[in-house]
Order: sequence, then C-alpha cells, then structure tokens
Amino acid sequence: MKILNIPPEVLDACFAHGAEGYPEEVCGILAGPENEPQRVTAAHRIPNVLNQKHAEDPKGFPRTAREGYLLDPLEHMKLERRLNGAGQVIRGIYHTHVNVGAYFSDEDKRRALWNGEPLYPGVAYLVCGVKDRTPDGAVLVWYEAAKREFVEARIVKAGSAGQ
Repeated sequence: MKILNIPPEVLDACFAHGAEGYPEEVCGILAGPENEPQRVTAAHRIPNVLNQKHAEDPKGFPRTAREGYLLDPLEHMKLERRLNGAGQVIRGIYHTHVNVGAYFSDEDKRRALWNGEPLYPGVAYLVCGVKDRTPDGAVLVWYEAAKREFVEARIVKAGSAGQ
C-alpha cells in the first residue's frame, strides 16, 4: 500500500466522533476519490452495532461496544453504494480504542482477515485512541501481502502515514 494521506480535518473528525461516543468505541469509513488512491477526503460515521449483537447473542458476540466495534452492515452497504455513485471509494475503516491507546489489537487483526486473507483488500485501518474524551494517539495499519502481515505506522500528527 502506498502512503495514505489523511488530512488534519478528517483525523479531527474521527477523534470528535470518538469523544462523542465515549466511553464506547465508535467506527466509520474513510473515503476518497476513485482515481486518487492515496487520498482520503472524508470520514463517514457508521453505527457500532456490537451492543445490539451482544444483546441478541452474548455467546456469539461476547464483547460490547466498550471493548469492540462492528460496523452496521446495512449502513456500510448503503454508504458504499452512495460513494461509488459519486466516484468515491472506501480507503479505510476507522475505529476508536477507549482508555488503552491506539494500537491494532489481536482482535482487530483477527476480524480484518477471512481465512488468512484480508476481508477488505487494499483497505487500511485507522485506530484512534480516546482517553477521557480527548485524543490519545492514532495508528494507520495496512496489510502487506508479500509479508502476509499487518504493518503499522504511528501518526504523530495529522497528515500522511504509511509506506
């Protein structure tokens, strides 16, 4: 994956979403123009439906939104259709970690793969740490097919991250 440019206002929007949803994790989609593969132009909020799934099936979904996220599949699909109709594509998925800092957890890795392959090929993951409703770091993660592993770049301040 080439460098993914996340403008300061987009990163700020992800942190603001995290502050609003605190103390639960929030999630959404990063989008950009179809013909500019490194450019992110917007963060789109998607409801975290993990509490609902946990209430319906606590054994199948043992985590709640306090320690995990699950993008609402219907809202995800509707957004992808709208983006495609506007010449935009999904560049990344973002979510927050609450009071533990920004890192790509083992659970994040597990959920980003299907049978050992990326669930969303070419899509990066942005994890924003939120502590007491304030930003607590961010990392951008992508799958390196040649290495068959996820690679992480810490975002020191808003802007480009990646390789």
